[in-house]
Amino acid sequence: MPNLVDVTYAQTGQSTAIDRMGMREMQAKAFLARDAQYLLLKAPPASGKSRALMFLALDKLFNQGMKKVIVAVPERSNGRRCTR
Repeated sequence: MPNLVDVTYAQTGQSTAIDRMGMREMQAKAFLARDAQYLLLKAPPASGKSRALMFLALDKLFNQGMKKVIVAVPERSNGRRCTR
């Protein structure tokens, strides 16, 4: 089984550059996997994980026929931000 939690980033300084949809590189990679039943996003702090989650959840709700999405976050501050 592959190690799913060992992630290496190139550290080129380009992680804040956005594409035509307004996504950072990590967010675009996550969006490519949007058809998966389960997704684990692991990235450095302030890299855009919550925004990636927003893109994924909206696609599942509006394009994939899902009626709800479940978001599990390890910190209360992140959970409060996602429910606003």
